Amino acid sequence: MTRENSEGTCDKCGRTFGYYLVHNGFNESCYAYCTGCGMTAIMNTQYQDRAAEGLPRHRSITPEGEPFLAPCTCGGAFKADAAPRCPHCHEPLSATAAASWIEAAAPGSAQGWRWQRDWVSLYAIVVEGRVINNPWRATPSSGQTSP
Repeated sequence: MTRENSEGTCDKCGRTFGYYLVHNGFNESCYAYCTGCGMTAIMNTQYQDRAAEGLPRHRSITPEGEPFLAPCTCGGAFKADAAPRCPHCHEPLSATAAASWIEAAAPGSAQGWRWQRDWVSLYAIVVEGRVINNPWRATPSSGQTSP
C-alpha cells in the first residue's frame, strides 16, 4: 500500500519535507522516535495490552518499554521522550507548530478534526519515509524478555 505524503515545514530552519501520519489505533501499534535522527519506530502490539511493560496500545511507548527496543541504525535510541526531527537541520520538530501544516493537509479538518499537538498520543508521524517496524532487541536489557 502506498502512503499519501503531505508536506511539512520545520519550525527551526523553515525547510520543507514529506511526511505521513500513522493512526496507531487502526494498526494496533505503539511507537517511539530516535533520539539521534528522529526515525519513527512502529511496534505491533498484537492486540495485547502491554502497558505495564511500557508498550501501551495506540500511543507512544513509556520509559519502561525502552529496554525492549534495539538501537537505531544511526546509533541513537528509541525513547519515550524523543521527538521526530527535521531531515535538514536535525532539530526536534514542535508538535504545536506542526498543527498548522498537519491540519491544513488533513481532509478531516473540514469536519472538525484537530491534530493532537503532542508526540505521545494516537498519531505518530513519519518524516521522509524514515520508519522501522518492530525493532525489538534480541536480548532486552534489565533482564526483561522480548515480545
